[in-house]
Amino acid sequence: MKKTTIYTNGKILTVDRNDSVVESMAVCGDRIIATGTLAQVRALCPEEADLVDLQGKCIVPGFIDAHHHIGIQGLNNLAIDCHVPGVKDILDKVREAARNTPKGEWIRGWGLNESALAEGRAPTRFELDEAAPDHPVILIRVCNHVCVSNSAALRLAGIDDNTPDPDGGEIVHDENGRANGTLKEKSYNQVLGIALPSREELLRGMVQTTDRLLSLGITSVHEAGSYGPVQMSALLQGVKDGVIKQRIYAIVFSFVDNDNFVSRFIDSGMFTGLGDEHFRIGPIKLMIDGSSSAPTAAMFEPFVNKPGDTGILCYEPGDVESILIRAHKAGFQITCHAIGDRASTVIVDTIGKALEMYPRPDARHRVEHCAFTNDYIVRRVKELGIVPTVQPVFLNTYGDGYIRNYGPDRVDRMFPCKTWLENGVMAAGSSDCPVEEANPLFDMYMAICRTTASGAKISQGECINIHQALRMHTYNGAYASFEEEIKGSLEPGKLADYVILSASPYDTATEDVPSILVEKTFIGGEEVYSR
Repeated sequence: MKKTTIYTNGKILTVDRNDSVVESMAVCGDRIIATGTLAQVRALCPEEADLVDLQGKCIVPGFIDAHHHIGIQGLNNLAIDCHVPGVKDILDKVREAARNTPKGEWIRGWGLNESALAEGRAPTRFELDEAAPDHPVILIRVCNHVCVSNSAALRLAGIDDNTPDPDGGEIVHDENGRANGTLKEKSYNQVLGIALPSREELLRGMVQTTDRLLSLGITSVHEAGSYGPVQMSALLQGVKDGVIKQRIYAIVFSFVDNDNFVSRFIDSGMFTGLGDEHFRIGPIKLMIDGSSSAPTAAMFEPFVNKPGDTGILCYEPGDVESILIRAHKAGFQITCHAIGDRASTVIVDTIGKALEMYPRPDARHRVEHCAFTNDYIVRRVKELGIVPTVQPVFLNTYGDGYIRNYGPDRVDRMFPCKTWLENGVMAAGSSDCPVEEANPLFDMYMAICRTTASGAKISQGECINIHQALRMHTYNGAYASFEEEIKGSLEPGKLADYVILSASPYDTATEDVPSILVEKTFIGGEEVYSR
């Protein structure tokens, strides 16, 4: 017999169609069987059901991070952390790693952000050569679109001072015409491709990541893709062995050789939705432009601080169409990383053509980020039933830089929330971790208040309320993966994925929402975290 547990004397935020708040909820096995008053719930449960007194605490649906890079964060767990005051501190860390790493093996770093360093710049290839003369080095920028490498790494990638920029990439040179080690977009991918970890390393790092996500109440992750076959294999193994407990919606993408990777999936006979509630195949994804913070996003108008520079479009529109329309025809949901308005226009136009050529009801194609919008993009997203995955949390960490790079007018429409919801668009909340910390309660707070690290208010016309923010991080995330019938809200028959919080977000002052504690996390009725 499966055990039945009744939770009562608290606030159950169901996030159902009516946004009901009830006092009691019953769980049996891996399913929710009843919600309502204690009397209503008891009437549907066996007499021997366990009774748990919530003592005024709150239960919400398990949080769903609709765009998260478990693989990247997993690798970061094994690498140098470049969140330090200055270039000297990074070089000291590289020297220490060189002393403790066998010669010839890779030294990896993550979290590099030149704008946050005292010198206002990244380390150079030549400084890294001095710090680690016998090792290839790659330091990955916080956005995962740019890296700095030393001479040994560049040699292994076949890059020298005279190597031309690849299509969709840039090799940065110093005033003497020498490659200074900074590589952007597809040139960065050339080095990353030879610096990948082993399957065992990656799995070890990903398990550390997912354990932390449980402590944050995250029960489902849309894994946005990182390292192709090695990561897909490691993820499957981790879920099979039960060491990765989150439910995974695996987006088909690789920073390395992605065109070949996604083509193999398209030709395999697989399709979006294949799998079960523990692991499903998600959309085919392309990365068609750059980073919001670098900035390398593909814009229609130049950056304010870089006249004439409109960012990097990594694919020609015709190439995006040829790959993604084929994927749509094969039964895949399709999506693109698209930050700039020029990039988002390419993907919404591609989705429009795909649906016109091969009509499919409720395709729910996506746009990852869709950070900069205009009236045309908003209209087409609404008309085509597109699901954007948004990260208003970026406004906190990078917002002051956004104002400098893009100007206040464009920033006012950046990472919209209210616009999407008022237009009936099912925008899903996400962190894009490790670009930003994965903390759903802080993410929700940022969707409500939208302030920069300096305290400046930004894009206030896009602020939403706590009810909408919670729905974006629960039900809408389930909708983005075609799973709203089995999760995303606390309703009878749905999976028992839920989180006990120290207080109800609905009854908490906005500024105190990030201070709410995750007391316990449950997946399929199993307690997987306790504070």
